[in-house]
Amino acid sequence: MRRKGVIIGVVLVALLSAGIVALLLWPEQTNEPEPTPSPPSLADTNADMVNVLWDELSSVHFIPAEGSSFSINIKAESNEMELEAVDAIFSGSYMAMHSLAITATNLTFLPRIIENADDSQLSLFGFDDPDMRVRIERVDGTSIEFEVGVIQAAGHRRYTRISGSREVFLLNERQSDFLTLGLDDVYDTSFIPLEIIGDQDTVVQSISHVVLEREDEIIEIRKRFNDDFEGMPLGTSMFRILQPVISECNDYYVRSDLLEGIAQIRPSGIVTKQPADLSIYGLDDPARLTVAIEGFWSGTLLIGDRDTERGGRFVMLEGYDAVLLDRHGDYSFLNVVLSRIRSSLIWLHNIEGVSSVVFDLDGTTRTLRFEHGATSTDLRGWLDEEEISATNARRLFRAVLMISQSGSANEPVPGSGALDYTITINSLDGSSDQIELYRLNQSQFLIVHNGYNTGFYITRMLLQQNLLGKFDIIDAGGDIPSN
Repeated sequence: MRRKGVIIGVVLVALLSAGIVALLLWPEQTNEPEPTPSPPSLADTNADMVNVLWDELSSVHFIPAEGSSFSINIKAESNEMELEAVDAIFSGSYMAMHSLAITATNLTFLPRIIENADDSQLSLFGFDDPDMRVRIERVDGTSIEFEVGVIQAAGHRRYTRISGSREVFLLNERQSDFLTLGLDDVYDTSFIPLEIIGDQDTVVQSISHVVLEREDEIIEIRKRFNDDFEGMPLGTSMFRILQPVISECNDYYVRSDLLEGIAQIRPSGIVTKQPADLSIYGLDDPARLTVAIEGFWSGTLLIGDRDTERGGRFVMLEGYDAVLLDRHGDYSFLNVVLSRIRSSLIWLHNIEGVSSVVFDLDGTTRTLRFEHGATSTDLRGWLDEEEISATNARRLFRAVLMISQSGSANEPVPGSGALDYTITINSLDGSSDQIELYRLNQSQFLIVHNGYNTGFYITRMLLQQNLLGKFDIIDAGGDIPSN
C-alpha cells in the first residue's frame, strides 16, 4: 500500500507539472482585447520561417486587418524601391521601405511555439483575423505569405505563421513593431532628403538656391560654385542675393541665420489628410520656402502656425494634400534680417562688363564712360566729354564699388530725407544697377538700392573720402592715388 501511494504521488506531481507547462504555453485568456496570448513558450527549438535573398525579390505586399494595403516594389539590380498603394498621399521613404522589406524576408531562427496547433489554439494566437498578412513575391513568379497574430501576454512579441500552416513561431520585439506598420508609417514626409544627403552640415553645404517668401517680401539667394569665381572681383561672396535686391552676402550670417535652420526641418507626423480648412493651421496664407540641393533635388515647403499644444510647426509639402507637424525645426530663419545677411558692399561689378556710370550729385550730372578693347587691359575712359587716363578711369570706377554701408539705419521708409545723390551703373548687356542716397541728417545718408531700402546708411565722411574727392583730383589734372 505504501509503495502504491508513492506511485500515485509521483503521478500527481507529474500531472501537476504538465499542467503548469501547459498554462505557460497556451495564450492567456482575458476579457481585455489586447494583449491576449501567453508569455514565451518553454520550447527550446528554433527554426527559419522565411528566408528570401534580396536579389530574388520582386515585391512585398502588406495587408493589414485595418487600414490601407500597400506594396513595396523592388528592383534589386539597381537597389531601387517604390511605394504602391491606392490611398497613398506621399511617396515612400527609402529607409523605411528597406527596413520593412529586409525584416519581412529574413525571419530566421525564430522560437517555435508549437508544431501542430489545433483550430482553437490558432484562434488564441490571433490567426482567425491576423493583424497583418505579408505576401512576398519572387522574381521567378513564386510567392510566400505569412501572418502576424496578436501580442504575447508578457512583452511586445507577436505570434506568426506561414499562411495555412499549423506551426507557430514567435517574433522578437523589433520584428513585431516593423511588421505591423501601416501605410502612414512608410511615407517620406521629409522636406530635405537628409537620409540621402547625409548629416545636417552636409545639407548646409549642399544647398544651392533658397527662396523665402514671407508677407510682402521675397528673399532669394543663390550659391556660387568654383567656376563662378573665375574673373570675379575681390570680395565676391559664396552666396549672392537676387531678390529683393542684387547684392553680395555675408556668408557667415547666411549660414548661421538661414541655412542651418533650414537644414533642421524634419516634418514627421501627419496631422490630417485632405484638410478641409487650411486656416485652422495658418496654411491658408503660408510663408513659402523653396530650397534646391546641388545636383538633384528641389522642393517647396508651406509654413503655417505653431502648434501651441504639442509644440512644433504646421507645414505642408507643396504637391501633397496633407498637413504635417514638424517638432524638430525652430523656424527662426523666418525672421532672418536682410540687412544682416547682406555684405557691407552695396554692389560688385567687373569693369569689363560696364559701359558707363552716371552720377547725379546735388543736381549736377557727370558721366564716366568706357570703351573696351580686345583685352581686359585695353581700356579707354571719358569723364563727361573729356578723355581721361585708363588708370583714373579704373580708380574712379573702383571708388564707386567702395561705397559700402557704415551701419544699420533706423529709417524704415525710403525717401524719408532729401534725395542728394544717385549713381547708376550701366552694363554692356543693357541692364543697370542703381543706388540712391537720401539725407537722414548732416552726416548720414540712407542707401536705397534699385528702389529697395537696404536698411543701411553711409556717412558723409566715407562718401567724400572714397568717391566725391576723386572728381576734384581728375578735374585738377591729377592722378587718383592707388589707396
